[in-house]
Amino acid sequence: MKKILLFIFLSCNFIVAQKNITFEQVGIKVNPGSAGYVLDLVDGFYSSIELPEGVSVRLDYVAFRSHEIEATHYLTFVGSIEGLTKLRELRSGAEYSKYNNEIQKFGSTVSSNAGSTLIRMGMDKMEGHEMSQTWQWKVDNPLIFATAFQAFMKAYSHPGYVSLGQISHGISSDGESHYIYATHKDYGAAITNNIDTKKEQAAFAKFQQTIAPISTYLGSRTLYNVKTWN
Repeated sequence: MKKILLFIFLSCNFIVAQKNITFEQVGIKVNPGSAGYVLDLVDGFYSSIELPEGVSVRLDYVAFRSHEIEATHYLTFVGSIEGLTKLRELRSGAEYSKYNNEIQKFGSTVSSNAGSTLIRMGMDKMEGHEMSQTWQWKVDNPLIFATAFQAFMKAYSHPGYVSLGQISHGISSDGESHYIYATHKDYGAAITNNIDTKKEQAAFAKFQQTIAPISTYLGSRTLYNVKTWN
């Protein structure tokens, strides 16, 4: 039965899998009053290089977070594996070292992780969304989790972009392995769950009931986009 479910899951996601992306995310704890200097430095470096095709760089401010999260900002690199590999080559050398040393004067790197998306929805709704939210779990059965996520999304119409992804590097002692990422057009949308109808509420309740035995919820964070390159 598990093999049949796995085949169905892979078959349903073959097309979207072709558009899945990889990410690397660096958490920065910026010193009070230094956010503007950090933005200038990041902008100065990433505006001076030609980013590989299909790769984007985001600087986000952490608007809402739990007390365990030290980072005040996240610098995220998103694209194909080939694209991020080329970008990694550009993130080296004398100029990069100079830029990185300057950044460290105004804050410190407190985390670094990487992973990839598994399922992406609403890719036509990504433009103009300035806020995003990420929920993280430690998942014991990825197949059940992904199937439950797909079932929920069939009944729920989120007004922005949504993805299910997996963290593969930089995992903490909590063991977070999967996340759900969603974008919001503004602050008001970000603090509203948008699960309004009885159908959506029932689907969300079923999603929670399904994943509860096979996962541990580890919290969320909400980000405000400061600037995006490419």
